[in-house]
Amino acid sequence: MLFRQKETFYGSFFLSDDGVARVQSVVEVADLLSTLKHNIHEVTLPSEELFEVDLLLDNLRLYAKRVKGIPFDEDDYKIKPHPYFDGMVLPPRERMYNSLLRRLKVILRFNITSYEKVTRDLLRGLVSDEVDRITGREIRLLTLLYQRPNTPQAQMAKELNISLPTMRKDIRALEEKIGLRFANLIDWGRFKLRHYGIFFMTADVKISRRLQNIFNKEMSTYLTRAVFDTTFRRGFVGFRLPDQGKPLQLFQEQLEFLKEYLFADCQVHEIKQYFQSTCFDHFDYDTSTWLIESDVSTLGLLNFVRENWAILPKPRGLSNTIARAFDQLDYYLASFLVGDGNAPMKKILDRLSSIGVEAPRTTVSTRKTRLLKERTMEPYFWFTTPQLPFFISFAVKCEPYIAEQIAVAVAQMPLAFATVSNIGCVVNVSVPARSLGTILNLLSLTIEDEGVEEVWQMQQFKNVGSPDPAQIAPKWNGSYWNWSEEEFEIPSLGLKY
Repeated sequence: MLFRQKETFYGSFFLSDDGVARVQSVVEVADLLSTLKHNIHEVTLPSEELFEVDLLLDNLRLYAKRVKGIPFDEDDYKIKPHPYFDGMVLPPRERMYNSLLRRLKVILRFNITSYEKVTRDLLRGLVSDEVDRITGREIRLLTLLYQRPNTPQAQMAKELNISLPTMRKDIRALEEKIGLRFANLIDWGRFKLRHYGIFFMTADVKISRRLQNIFNKEMSTYLTRAVFDTTFRRGFVGFRLPDQGKPLQLFQEQLEFLKEYLFADCQVHEIKQYFQSTCFDHFDYDTSTWLIESDVSTLGLLNFVRENWAILPKPRGLSNTIARAFDQLDYYLASFLVGDGNAPMKKILDRLSSIGVEAPRTTVSTRKTRLLKERTMEPYFWFTTPQLPFFISFAVKCEPYIAEQIAVAVAQMPLAFATVSNIGCVVNVSVPARSLGTILNLLSLTIEDEGVEEVWQMQQFKNVGSPDPAQIAPKWNGSYWNWSEEEFEIPSLGLKY
């Protein structure tokens, strides 16, 4: 007998009992936050402190929605991040949500309205509740995972002098504590593709929304990612295109139309190298704060790197290289494993089957091994933690030697990713709240260096489009990528062929 979960009509849609419970829980938190805001406003004169506590309460409400899976409305996207708590970026965790609910009830019960006490109890208290200190053994495991990502887990366990089940338990613990996840850098040049990243500015929000529609509807075939920052006037968009003369020419014509009609300004980077920059010595960091070294702050980022170049660890990475022989199965595998580097074979086979690709387990396993051995793929790991709440992107137009120095420089930070392009580099950095000002100052000062022409910054952005990279796999015919002029048209701007 089949049982259907009870549903309730809620607003304009139906929700299961679980969905209703989640909505009601968020409503409870929103009511508590609203009451607290009202109480604070009754006893506090308009000031910078009042503005900041309002911003904190608004970000806590956004965070509560994310934890319970409640969609944002239009006004939610207009809320700016609090300097030390960004409700749209921090990883959603049930334990942190429960701590928020508990602390709000205590604050209201004792009628606490002091800006300092509310901020301390809600902000510092929440983060301290969430901290799970990483053990020394887990730190050694992280370091080994970075240094030799292709080493079999059984061999890693032997080097750590622990059993394989214990090591797997440590990995699960890191997945819980810091959201550890595995991925792969991909050398897209091996698949006869060129990778472009474009930072841009628009004159107003209306133009940005028009751009969002164009990226997702008229330029979606080769789109990899489109994001905007919280102002919705600055953004980044990436494309991977066939490394063939005519498609590249048509793409350049698309860019010219965007520059003429929609971009107020832009930087166009053709990506040449990819670097995973979590290559810092984890023992140098207190993993409850992840603060950067004082020497970096004192000397400045590039000066620190230049003075210590010989002894600093260099980031692992890949360079876009000449193409190699491949078929659709190779491309599908790379597309699947780019964001799920630790996917079990059953999951890979199921996903291949879902798109009509049938291949024996031994064939898939052999192909995966070859992609790794030939360095078409390079494993790396990534993580998220409330102690690293800010994610910032920098696009630097500079000389090649400066780009190399910057890639090494950001590798000295807790968590970063860098790409070197034909005109400079792009770096993405996760930083702790207490180091935010230091990081912004250090990276913005690179503009004063000889060899640096321009630095762009984007902070706290939201994703507005990320197509599956596997979507273009059927276009590969064994020798070249099939394409059509219609794929490069932008009818809304009058670009037709």
